Amino acid sequence: MNKRFEALDAFRGLCALCVVILHMRFVGTFTELNFFRGSGIFVEFFFVLSGFVLAHSYGFRKNLNFKSYMKARFFRIYPLHFTMFIFVFVFQLAKFLIYKYTSINFDGEPLAHQFAIGEILPNLMLIHAWTPYTELYSFNGPSWSISIEFYMYALLFVSIVAFKSNKVISWLVISMMAFLLMYFDSHILVGSVLRGLSAFFGGAVIYVVYCKISHLKVPYILGGFIEVLLILLIILIVQSDLEYRSILATILFIVTVLCFAFECGAVSKILKVNVFQYAGKLSYSIYLTHFVLLMYISGILKVLSKLTNTEMVLRINDSYFMNLGSVPVNTFFAILIILITIYISNITYKYIELKGQKLNRK
Repeated sequence: MNKRFEALDAFRGLCALCVVILHMRFVGTFTELNFFRGSGIFVEFFFVLSGFVLAHSYGFRKNLNFKSYMKARFFRIYPLHFTMFIFVFVFQLAKFLIYKYTSINFDGEPLAHQFAIGEILPNLMLIHAWTPYTELYSFNGPSWSISIEFYMYALLFVSIVAFKSNKVISWLVISMMAFLLMYFDSHILVGSVLRGLSAFFGGAVIYVVYCKISHLKVPYILGGFIEVLLILLIILIVQSDLEYRSILATILFIVTVLCFAFECGAVSKILKVNVFQYAGKLSYSIYLTHFVLLMYISGILKVLSKLTNTEMVLRINDSYFMNLGSVPVNTFFAILIILITIYISNITYKYIELKGQKLNRK
C-alpha cells in the first residue's frame, strides 16, 4: 500500500507547535493555558504515529536489510540531532566562560547536571533516555524522545525478522506489556522507555487494523462527527491531571491515528490545507530546534537583565518565565518566537534534514 497520510502529517506539525508553546513561557499570555501546559503528552502521539508509519513503510516489506534500514533511519534523524547538540554545547561553553571571567551568573553552574561533560557521550549515542544513570533531558531536552525512537526502529526490525508471520502478535505483546508495567508503576524499565514501547508498537498494531478495514467507506458526516469528537477528547485529556493520563492519552492517540488515517471527515479536509501540510513537513525540525532557540533567547534576556538591572526572566516555582513589560508585548514576542522557529525550521529542513537523507542515498 503506497499511501501518504496527509491528515496525520498535519497533526504531527500541530503537535510539534504545541510542544514549542509548552517550553515557551511568557507571563500572562496564552502560553499559560492549561492545554499548552499539558502538551508534553503529545510525545506519545509522535511515538504512535511513528509506529504506524514505520509499519506502513517497512512492516511487510520482503527482504528487509538491517544495514540499509538502520542507515536510512539514522540519516533521517541524526544529522539534525547532532547539529542541535553542537549549538547547545557552544551555548553552555559560552556560559561557562562568561561565568568564569565576569560577574554574570546564569542561575546555575554551566557544564553541570544535564549539561555535564559526562552526558556528552550518552547524548551522542542516543542512549540518554534509556538508563536511570543518565540525564533524560540532557543538552537539547526534546531529544530524549529521539533517543527512544531510534532504538525502537531497531526493535521493530528485530520483531519483523525474528517473528516473521507472528510479528503483529509480537507488536501487540510488547505494547500490552509496556502498558501493564506503566499501570503497575514498575521500575524494570525506565518510564521513558515504557512510554515509547507502549505507544510505538501500539501504533504498529493499529496500522494492521487499518489495513484490515481500509476498504470500509465512512460517510462524510459520520467521519466529521468522529473527528470532532476525538479532537474534543484530546483537548480534555491534554489539560487533565488524571492518574493514568499517559496510558489513557496513548490509547486515545492510537484511536485517533486509526480514524484520521481514513481522512473521511471535515477536520481531515481542513488538515490537508497547504499551511497545515507545511507544518507537518517541518515538524521534526520544529520539535528539535525550538528548545535550542529558546535557550539562546533566554540567555540573551538574562544578560540584558543583568546589564539593565531589570527582570526580563523571572523564576517562579522552579520555572523560568520571560517578561518584557506587559501582556500585549509578551504576547507579541511569543507569537514572534513561534514564527522565528518556523523560519529556522524551514532552513534546517532544507539544509540538514534533506541533505542528511541525500547523504544516505549516496
